[in-house]
Amino acid sequence: MLFLTYEAGDILNSWVVLKFGGTSVSSKKKWQVIIDVIKSRIKQGHQVMLVHSAAQGLTNLLTQKSDHNKSVAQAFTEQILTFAEQLDVSTSLVQAHLDQLNKLDKQDKLTTTERAELLALGEKCTHQLVLQHLKPHIDVESINPKNWLISSAHDKRSIDSQILSAKCDIEPKDCDHLTADFYLMPGFFASDSRGQTVLLGRGGSDTSAAYMAVILQAKQLEIWTDVHGIFSANPHSIPNARLLLNLGYQEAREIAASGGKVLHPRCILPVEQHRIPLLIKNTNDPQAAGTVLAPENSPKKPRVSAINSRHQVTLVSMESINMWHQAGFMGDIFTIYKDLGLSIDLVSTAQTNVTISLDNIDNILSADLLDELKAALSPLCEVEVFQNCSAVTLVGYRIRALADKIAPVLSTFADQRVYITTQSSNDLNQTFVVDEDQADKLARALHEVLIIEDKEIDDFGLSWAELVQKKTTKPEITQAWWHLKQTQLLTMATQQSPCYVYHLPTIKHQIEQLRQLTSVDRFFYASKANSHPSILEFMYDNGICLETVSPGEIKRVKSTCKEIQPQDILFTPNFAPLDEYKNALSQGIHVTIDNPSLLTEHPDLFQNQTVILRLDPGHGSGHHRYVRTAGTHSKFGIPPADVEPIAAWCKTHQIKVVGLHAHAGSGILDHTNWPRIADYLGSCLSLFPDVHIVNLGGGLGIRENPSDLGLDLLALDTALGTFKKAHRDIQLWMEPGRFLVAHSGVLLAKVTQTKWKGKQGYIGIETGMNSLIRPALYGAWHNIVNLTRLNEHPEYTANIVGPMCESGDVLGIDRKMPRTQVGDILLIANTGAYGAVMASTYNLREPAKEIIIDA
Repeated sequence: MLFLTYEAGDILNSWVVLKFGGTSVSSKKKWQVIIDVIKSRIKQGHQVMLVHSAAQGLTNLLTQKSDHNKSVAQAFTEQILTFAEQLDVSTSLVQAHLDQLNKLDKQDKLTTTERAELLALGEKCTHQLVLQHLKPHIDVESINPKNWLISSAHDKRSIDSQILSAKCDIEPKDCDHLTADFYLMPGFFASDSRGQTVLLGRGGSDTSAAYMAVILQAKQLEIWTDVHGIFSANPHSIPNARLLLNLGYQEAREIAASGGKVLHPRCILPVEQHRIPLLIKNTNDPQAAGTVLAPENSPKKPRVSAINSRHQVTLVSMESINMWHQAGFMGDIFTIYKDLGLSIDLVSTAQTNVTISLDNIDNILSADLLDELKAALSPLCEVEVFQNCSAVTLVGYRIRALADKIAPVLSTFADQRVYITTQSSNDLNQTFVVDEDQADKLARALHEVLIIEDKEIDDFGLSWAELVQKKTTKPEITQAWWHLKQTQLLTMATQQSPCYVYHLPTIKHQIEQLRQLTSVDRFFYASKANSHPSILEFMYDNGICLETVSPGEIKRVKSTCKEIQPQDILFTPNFAPLDEYKNALSQGIHVTIDNPSLLTEHPDLFQNQTVILRLDPGHGSGHHRYVRTAGTHSKFGIPPADVEPIAAWCKTHQIKVVGLHAHAGSGILDHTNWPRIADYLGSCLSLFPDVHIVNLGGGLGIRENPSDLGLDLLALDTALGTFKKAHRDIQLWMEPGRFLVAHSGVLLAKVTQTKWKGKQGYIGIETGMNSLIRPALYGAWHNIVNLTRLNEHPEYTANIVGPMCESGDVLGIDRKMPRTQVGDILLIANTGAYGAVMASTYNLREPAKEIIIDA
């Protein structure tokens, strides 16, 4: 692996540019690591230019004002004061920046230029505080990026893009006047030709560092972040993603452009053009291997290096019979995109159709802009816009040569819609645009075949899971509870299968995990996940309140938990009969309303009552479209356009709104989902003066396998803590359901038959979608093992199917299994949630019974 190291005096006045991101510069301890790196490079004979981001959380705060016009000055100032205290420095040097923030914060609407000034304040404040901290420890000089980085005068994109996502024309310069060993520069912002602040967009600090590496003719650019480098997939969704040790520039650029978040493609291009090696390193593990980008690292034989997914891709389909053999048609439509400053990503053509994709990385897409695009295109063709699609991209070398490996994977997705399939002319990538809920599933399947099973590529390092396990001081539990209960479960299954078995100590463990969210004041268990009386009682006895969605659930909660108080019950129905709301209100239970017409058509029922309103944050999340509970295509929640009118209606009719609620979906592993919901609900607080509750919903994803990383609860708590500091009088509630009970449950069933059809194996069990409908309904993945032969090695792959007379009665596809025989017991894991509660007697087959074990 390339990593420049020299003895002192070997090289004089050769530059190394270091870039450290927000998480890497946010604590005194991290800066000690950074100082050690700087001194090491100086000792090797280099001059060092260090480019830094804003301290973690600052830019996110400023974005709330920029995007949602939410007041942030107080929260930002508090975070700056905390950061300064950590570094033992004074805030006097940042007072002018804080004064500027207070001025901008008071404005109702910011111009694009003012937004740029606002968003740059995170880097500017961080720079002044860090500069003070460093001076006693190391000689340092400050660099103003506005004197070095000037935005391009040839940029033809929209004005907003030119200001908020600027590009610079840069060339090497004679920098002999820079004689100090160490210079510090804030990243992310630059200047236009008039001296006004512009931003370098997503990954802007990386781009700043790349630009400076070219200007200084650096020997190497080092990007220091909180990950080990570029991985073969997003490790948060595919923990077995492998570290890529060596990459060529083109591969790395394609990975970045296709959704890899470690680097922005704009950062790679300058160093590629000037053949400057780029090294990615982990600040938290400085001695570990990273990823090296260099000319000599280009692959020599066909391979797939990475599989990435980009979400929230917008497709525009343009249909016209007139485009067939029509000269200039494509030029006419593409001119419209140019005039609107829109950058096109993918293009797919047919005789009468052209479909293109717009990536939100390079385009700032508003509803008004899309309406303007449709209006301009309509005289030429019929226009249809598909939002919230996802692009799954294979990146590598000579992709076409791997068609024989790719095709079988795609064949298993034959019943899903593929909007666009494109292959790059340079044979470095192939992209499939699919429905958003299918993207991660497709990426995992492709990764398993094209990367995990490829043992011949030397450029692959350890997997993400292996690296985390090496670094973790307290190793995670490597075996699920049912491994330790194998003998007991086999005995139960022999006598009572098919059956669900629920392990109460596992629920207790999950409750303890949830308590890491110290920013959350109350948790309400979503009873619909598993309404077994013993589980409801166990939840309440362990301090978890109960959320219900029907009168039946309310009745069961009250009969099971004898001491429960009305204020500990939450009723969140949807399109329910009016009497259900009336009865819940009469019992003093918290009632959530998610339809404006319910209030406007029945004001007398709700007058002088206290209610919680469920709002639609505008975009859902989750592993399948059926578990996304927000957005235009979801039946849940009050749409944004109705929030202000319903606030006025409630005020007029004495309906007291004490809480705001939103729920984006289920199975979410991205911790930023809930701060996003909190920010949206927080932006509505001014309309509802009596609100003291913000309910963030649930949907916390789980670790499907013990080796998975799962949701980062500490990062979530930190992010929610920022919201709490800004809203000290607000209680935060959450409604975790599956997170609390999924791991506790397993479904046990005997094998009834096995079969081979060609090369496809089948293992049939005594129950199916009548007991567990999640795989058929959601495409949900559950770990399936042969409990009888738990320690035997897999010998073949098979589909696991049930006895229902339905083609969809499939519980698992292509599972690696030991040689399985009739009578063996199969275990389906993580079925403690949405298993038995969704069961049926379809085909007049009785579903699995339920059993509780408490130790």
